Amino acid sequence: MLEVAKEVVELAGKVHNEYYGRLLKVDEKLKNDIKLEVDKISEKIMIDTILKRFPSHSILSEECGTIDNDRDYLWIVDPLDGTINYYYGIPYFCSSAACYKKVNRNGTLSNELSDFAIPVCGAIYSVLTNELFYAEVGKGAFLNNTRIKVSSEQDLSECIAVTGMGRTRVSSEKLFDGENALAKKIRKIRCMGAAAYDIANLACGRFNMFFMRGISIWDFAASAIIASEAGAEVSAYEYEKGKWDVVVANSKVMPKLKRIIS
Repeated sequence: MLEVAKEVVELAGKVHNEYYGRLLKVDEKLKNDIKLEVDKISEKIMIDTILKRFPSHSILSEECGTIDNDRDYLWIVDPLDGTINYYYGIPYFCSSAACYKKVNRNGTLSNELSDFAIPVCGAIYSVLTNELFYAEVGKGAFLNNTRIKVSSEQDLSECIAVTGMGRTRVSSEKLFDGENALAKKIRKIRCMGAAAYDIANLACGRFNMFFMRGISIWDFAASAIIASEAGAEVSAYEYEKGKWDVVVANSKVMPKLKRIIS
């Protein structure tokens, strides 16, 4: 499964590289987001490859939704995270793929990701930097075959946080409240525009903390596995259907971070 996850994100990355700066036809334009033809081209390659290897698995993708949701294993893919960046030529975007084993504990489901899905593996690829992040549960996290670890920084004044804008006014306003409170305590806050890549960069120590409200599951499904295997704590809570609060940091700063942004 891990090898397939790595394969499909690299295949999507090849599509990104082929069309970067050229194929920018907009399929759909929203107030704070757009969808490009490149999203769908790379998505099809990822889905076809997964189903060829694992025809009995389900898939959840940002562009096409769910395929065969009643299967035991679920792939969660984002063919292009950071579409706005891609569209404007900002070199900060990636592809991601994760595999989870679905569970139903005691016949009920909660809003915590860990209560209805067991992580198996995840991969993220940034083609412009040729960075392949990947992890299999229990076997550590890697960047281009080199094992990675989260920052061990415990002094908030030395930390860099990364976050993202919500798609709705309410989620953005709540995010600003958290940013305002946190900005007084830490060194810098960054808003890069690709949550999956943000968390992957946190996993290798480039950022110290990540928080975002109103995020979709495909934006963090793979990077959450990678960050966890790199030693981070990951909190993911679905406060409304399809909308998640996600906070990621090392164990030393996580309690302080959650207390401030709460």
